[in-house]
Amino acid sequence: MALVGASGSGKSTLLSLLAGLLDADGGDVRVDGERVPGPSEKLIPGHPAIRLVHQEYQLMPNVSIRENISYALRFFERTYRDFRTDELLRLCRLTGVKDRLPRQVSGGEKQRTAIARAIADKPAILLLDEPFSHLDLPNRLMVRELLFELIQQEKTACLFVTHDASDALSIADTLGILQDGELIQLDEPRTVYRQPATAYAAGLTGLVNILTAEQVSRLGLSVREAGNTLYVLRPERIQLRDDSPVTGLIQAIFFKGSHVEVEINIGETTSLRAITTNDDLVVGQPIGLVVDEKSLWPVRS
Repeated sequence: MALVGASGSGKSTLLSLLAGLLDADGGDVRVDGERVPGPSEKLIPGHPAIRLVHQEYQLMPNVSIRENISYALRFFERTYRDFRTDELLRLCRLTGVKDRLPRQVSGGEKQRTAIARAIADKPAILLLDEPFSHLDLPNRLMVRELLFELIQQEKTACLFVTHDASDALSIADTLGILQDGELIQLDEPRTVYRQPATAYAAGLTGLVNILTAEQVSRLGLSVREAGNTLYVLRPERIQLRDDSPVTGLIQAIFFKGSHVEVEINIGETTSLRAITTNDDLVVGQPIGLVVDEKSLWPVRS
């Protein structure tokens, strides 16, 4: 499960509550019916079935990568401890750096070490706070794939929070949207992306055009909802065709590698973003737009 929210929406606070590291103002956190006590009730805060990986990794700086992982297994018999540590080093692609100190490895290797240490004693629940935020693209992809593989292999329930929905959409079974400490939507990722509950949820889960009823009418479409309803239109649902009666003027072009984002003005107050693989377009060029009415989704502001 993934939770997506803007900075300050309560993501890290929620993880600390779930892990038993903060006292809740009200309500309970329960694992299999057992209440998770807060830090005011325990000498050492936390729960034995729950592990939280912080953004800062919190590795021990003066011992090796191998020892960081092995420390999580210090209460186990030595033979098993060595076996499990070697297994995690292999699974997390850390064998080549196992004897280095944390300051001698990359951010991706630190993150994989933190994850390996967290799942070393096979907790029931793994909580991850922005697990991809400090990583460059190659390490981001590696950690994302690793996390997916580990969750499947270890059969561990996982909840991670992020402000970047691309990671959540790609690997989560369930996606929640958090706004100002409130869960405003919880569903399968495709549903959240295609049928967001609000304009905020739409903006968090990807590039989007938010249109008023008047702007929708300029596309030659009729609206289905009355009042002040807004409409979500994803850029990939806009077709660029010369034979369309609805035309606009290309204002800007953004090359993204696998595709091109095009900013198109239709009228003085309406600007749309569209996605295309046609990289022959030029700024100032008139272009036709085709939008299926089914591509619009009404949302609250």
